[in-house]
Amino acid sequence: MSEVKKLEGKPTASSPTQAASPPKPAAPAPVAPRPVSTAPKVVVPSKPLPKPVPQGRRNFFKFMAAVGGILSVTPFIPFGSFFTAGAAIGKEEEQRILLSDGSFANVKTFLPDSFAIFPYPRTGNPRDDAEPFRRFQLIRLAPEEGGDKNDASAFRAYSMVCVHLWCLWSYKPGTGPQGRKVEDPFTKKTIVGNIECPCHGSNYRVTDGVAIYGPASLQTPPNNVLPMLDLSVDSEGFIVVRPPTFTVDRNGIIGYGRKVKA
Repeated sequence: MSEVKKLEGKPTASSPTQAASPPKPAAPAPVAPRPVSTAPKVVVPSKPLPKPVPQGRRNFFKFMAAVGGILSVTPFIPFGSFFTAGAAIGKEEEQRILLSDGSFANVKTFLPDSFAIFPYPRTGNPRDDAEPFRRFQLIRLAPEEGGDKNDASAFRAYSMVCVHLWCLWSYKPGTGPQGRKVEDPFTKKTIVGNIECPCHGSNYRVTDGVAIYGPASLQTPPNNVLPMLDLSVDSEGFIVVRPPTFTVDRNGIIGYGRKVKA
C-alpha cells in the first residue's frame, strides 16, 4: 500500500505538466538599411510636351479663348446671342438710323459731342433689334474733333461690342463739367471725348475706333480696332447707314476687330 501511494503522488508521462513546450521561433536576422540615394529625381511627364503652335492657329485659339471667357467674366452679353445673330441678321441694306424715341437721326438736330444707340440691320422685331451683336452707337464728334461739320465726316458709328472680351462700351462726351479728355499715346494729342469699356478699362480713340489704353490696346491687329459702319447724309439731312461688308479689311467683324490703314 505504501508503494502504491508513492506512485500516486508522482506525476506520470500522461499528466498535463509533462506535455512538451512548443519550440520558440528563431529571431529574425537583422536587415541592413537601404542606402539613401542622393541623385536628383527625374520626373517623367505623363503626357508629351505640347508642340509649338503656329501663328495662324494661335490667333484662332485666342479667339476661342475669348468666346469661353464670356461664360464667366462677361455678364453684359448673352453667350447664345453670338450664335443666333446670324440666323436673324436681317437684310444689310441702306437704312436711316432710327433713334429710341422713334425719330430718325438728322444732322440738323443731332448735336455735336452727343451719342445714341441704334440697331443695324434693323428688322422691326424688337427682340431681334435688341440683339447685342447688332447694337451700334452713333457718335457726333466734339467740335474740336470735327463734329461741327454738317456732313457725314462729323459722325462715327461703331459696334458696341468690345473686342477684348465682348462687354458693351459707352461713349463719354468731352464737354461739360465731367468731360472726358485723354491723351493719345501715339500722337500725344489731347482727344476730346472717349470710348470706354467698363469691364477691363479698354479705351478707344473716338475718331477711328483704335484701342489706345487697356487690354484691347495690347492685342495685335485686327483685334485692337472696333468694327464700324459707313455713313452718309441724304438730301433731307438724315444720317444713313450704307450697306457694309463685314470683313476685317472693310467694316470689320463684330467682336473680333477691323484692319485700319497705316
